[in-house]
Amino acid sequence: MAVFSPSVRRSALAEKLKLFFREPAIDTNRPIAAGIVPIGGYEVEFVHRLSDADVWDCAFAARLQEMERESCVSVPAFPNRKFRLSYIFVNAGAGIHAPADLQGKRVGIRFWANTAGIWARGALQHHYNVDLNRIQWITVQTDQTSIPAGAIDLQLAAAPELGVSVSDHLDALLLSGVVDAVIDANVLPSIVRRDKRVRRLFPDYPREERAYFTSTGIFPISHVVTLRGEFVKRCPSAPVAVLRAFREARDMAFEAIEGSDPEVLVIPWVGHALEEQRALMGDEYFSYDIDNNRVTLRAMMQFAHEQWLTPRLVDIADLFDPSAAALPEGDAYSDGALP
Repeated sequence: MAVFSPSVRRSALAEKLKLFFREPAIDTNRPIAAGIVPIGGYEVEFVHRLSDADVWDCAFAARLQEMERESCVSVPAFPNRKFRLSYIFVNAGAGIHAPADLQGKRVGIRFWANTAGIWARGALQHHYNVDLNRIQWITVQTDQTSIPAGAIDLQLAAAPELGVSVSDHLDALLLSGVVDAVIDANVLPSIVRRDKRVRRLFPDYPREERAYFTSTGIFPISHVVTLRGEFVKRCPSAPVAVLRAFREARDMAFEAIEGSDPEVLVIPWVGHALEEQRALMGDEYFSYDIDNNRVTLRAMMQFAHEQWLTPRLVDIADLFDPSAAALPEGDAYSDGALP
């Protein structure tokens, strides 16, 4: 494991790399955000605004929408991945007991191009044969998706009040019955507190998501690590250095669960749960490369195109820096030297 070297961070010869984290505290990001894992050859400055960043963990849907408008390049590091069937919530009195029951109902979403929503809608359409055109979609925010006129029933609800989160606002709409169901990026507050007026569409969601993976091979990607094109032109070694650092941070997250002295203690059998995941999904299920993620990447390209986020079916190769895409998973970590 690489050891953090203050001399690397302070070197006058090192190029400064400005890094923005959407979620610095999650296990796959924390070692970099805490300064434990360096990005070899670069002095890292953590910034608080995406507009100031050279590198960030980009929402996958936003990355696809920005391809035609902004010069960026990604590396195959996916620090946030979640199955999204467990993020479909229903009003207990709406008569929704199966995915097909969503047809003819009002479903609340953040905005159309929300990554979690794209994965959930793609699963509903292709795995459960739900006709997305038969759902009345209620969004609380707008985006830049060019949806053809009359393609779907998409209506804008009242925006959240100042100081109220999007999840809280969607939760209020669901509890009041203004919408019959909600697809959100976060677990709704009413679900967390076990309010009997709402429930998940799939009560046994681990079983449902395991079956979905077994059937499709899809493990949804929420974020993809991305660099600004002009920064990569100035610093062509950056993509490989960034990928190496994110791989090391990910491995430290696994070590915290299954190492000789695990750090995750509140779930006594978390190591056993990891063994079960690997038995189902394979040893490389959280791989940061292209080959082990082709099924999932192709699914997102298809869903994004079908749901009007992209005017064409994006080629996976167009997303990623060639040098980073070619870096084998077993490549040695950076030791602080220039790649």
